[in-house]
Amino acid sequence: MASSQPPDTAAFLSSMTFAHGDIGCECDECGPSEVPPTIRAAVAEHLRKRRREEPSVFDGSKRLRVTQERSLVKREGGFALWRLELPIDGGDPIVEYRNSHRIVFVQRLDKASQILSIGRGIIGSAAEENGRTRLDWEEGSAYFLPSLQGIACGWIHKRAAEEEGAATKPPATDCNESGVEATPTAEDVVLYSLKVSPETLEKNAKGSATEDIPCWVKKAHELFRQCLPKAQTQKDDAPNDEDQKDMSKCIRLSAEESAAMELIVVLAK
Repeated sequence: MASSQPPDTAAFLSSMTFAHGDIGCECDECGPSEVPPTIRAAVAEHLRKRRREEPSVFDGSKRLRVTQERSLVKREGGFALWRLELPIDGGDPIVEYRNSHRIVFVQRLDKASQILSIGRGIIGSAAEENGRTRLDWEEGSAYFLPSLQGIACGWIHKRAAEEEGAATKPPATDCNESGVEATPTAEDVVLYSLKVSPETLEKNAKGSATEDIPCWVKKAHELFRQCLPKAQTQKDDAPNDEDQKDMSKCIRLSAEESAAMELIVVLAK
């Protein structure tokens, strides 16, 4: 049966995480439920108004090109585990807002690759692209990103040689017919993002029953409780708000904590 929604409305709704788990907002609080009729009506009216007043916004040539993939692995007990796959030079990044605490586990990261964090500003703008920062992330390690209202996060997969220069270019693994070293290939980066709201952690800390919860959720709660003091220490060391925003991008976890995060991923699958 054909949809009765206008094309613009259907396209917008299908991009929303709580509707289909696709790119767009990262609203884990809503869950994968149906979009309420009131929101559908509001979206339709908003798009009609925007098309009438700002037709250039709907120029297809100016849309973001996102080829990264994000899929929900499991959501239970207030915790959500997401899998992100980042192809090399994959266009524009998936952007999430840090309203929840999250731990990112780097499952796959080739030596020929590196990960950049998005800059500030509109995604794809000159200011944002010039502000992108290389992250010293490593395969098998986990990183804690504490909740930071209003701050976005997103990652881009680039070839290491593009940023580091020829002096640190990864060794080639093959040669072409002319005997010239071939550019090393890079597999897609695979990240797992474990998220929970500050309110859920606080509620659990006040004595909510934990006997009947799944093992992966119990271990996730324990790991986040270990991470929170690290964020507080980092915040106390930051002299001002701007430093807190920069320094809070990620906190590297210990080898033991990274192993715990890897186990959570295995248990949740």
